[in-house]
Amino acid sequence: MSLFGAKPATGGLFGGSTTAAASPFGQSAATTQPQTGGLFGASTQTAQQPAGGLFGGGAQQQQQQQPAATGGLFGASTQQQQQPQLGSSLFGGSTFNTAQQQQQQQQQQQQQQQQQQQQQQLQQSVNQSSLWGTSVWQPGQPVAPLEKPIPDQIATLIGKWKPDNPNTVFKEYFYNKVDENRVPFFQPQAHENPREWEEALQNKPAPGYLPVLCTGFDGLATRLQLQRRTVATFNAGLHEINTKLDAILSQHDLQTSVRALAARRRHNELSKRCLALAAKTQVLRNRGYALSGDEDDLKQKLAALEKTMQDPALSARMEELWSRLIVLRNYADALRVEVNKRGIKEEEGLGEEIEAKAKKIVEDYEKQLQHLKKEVDQINTDFDVWQKEQK
Repeated sequence: MSLFGAKPATGGLFGGSTTAAASPFGQSAATTQPQTGGLFGASTQTAQQPAGGLFGGGAQQQQQQQPAATGGLFGASTQQQQQPQLGSSLFGGSTFNTAQQQQQQQQQQQQQQQQQQQQQQLQQSVNQSSLWGTSVWQPGQPVAPLEKPIPDQIATLIGKWKPDNPNTVFKEYFYNKVDENRVPFFQPQAHENPREWEEALQNKPAPGYLPVLCTGFDGLATRLQLQRRTVATFNAGLHEINTKLDAILSQHDLQTSVRALAARRRHNELSKRCLALAAKTQVLRNRGYALSGDEDDLKQKLAALEKTMQDPALSARMEELWSRLIVLRNYADALRVEVNKRGIKEEEGLGEEIEAKAKKIVEDYEKQLQHLKKEVDQINTDFDVWQKEQK
């Protein structure tokens, strides 16, 4: 400090000079410092406020350091400001506590140490990034945008909604059934992605199916209309087949079945005629030959049957049975008339003995009638056989 409280010009921290203007009679002197480089190349400016007066007046010194907005450790601006300090007077004026100055010096040293540690960490991160082949942002280097520009995003979104765009999301592969031998002849179309087509072909539900690309709602509607037309064509074919089947069934009922019945009837007649012709042929062929044992036995049985049929005792027996049956019917009618005349009540009924006798008589006559019926049927059968053989 000079005699009148002024300071000489001194050098700054990074080579800048400081100019002091002193007042001759203890007035306040303003000291300015030029802009200097900060920690990361930023300029700083220091302004010192009035120093001590000549005659021991309370001198006040204010020092303010205002650095320009500079890039900090991660690109942020930093600004440092020192609060005013109290100076000293030439003739024993009041001075500021030296302990506070020491505390400020310690704070400055701590700040310098923190800045050095931050620089070391930054250098280590740079080394690690260059080791793994990545780049770290440097001051002055343009920052790459994290997202696409808004027009590009809008164009991408519109492309995903348009069915004719290859990047659309409204697309799906459906499958058509074709002949399995024709599958190798099909290839993806020009507007289709071969890789997606091959993947859809590998995921086909069964052999003989081919993937078909459908994009957008229009493509889906077109496919639905095509399926409806195909189903309508199949239904028309089914109706035509049903109509033809009905015509065939009606023709079968009206013509084929009638002709089949007539043919079956003629077949039976021809079978009978063939059998009669074979019998006559056999008789004519065996004429003059002696009969075998079986034929002789059959001839004797037929002769006995014919004799039995012509026996008058058989006819008399039949007449007797018919007369007894008529008598039994008349007796039953008489009993019914007698019961109606007497007016027998239902609760009285007939006696048990009468009912038992009537039941026994009816059963006996029934047995006789069944026996006679069997004999007559046997005689008729034997007579028919004998009559056929005589022909």
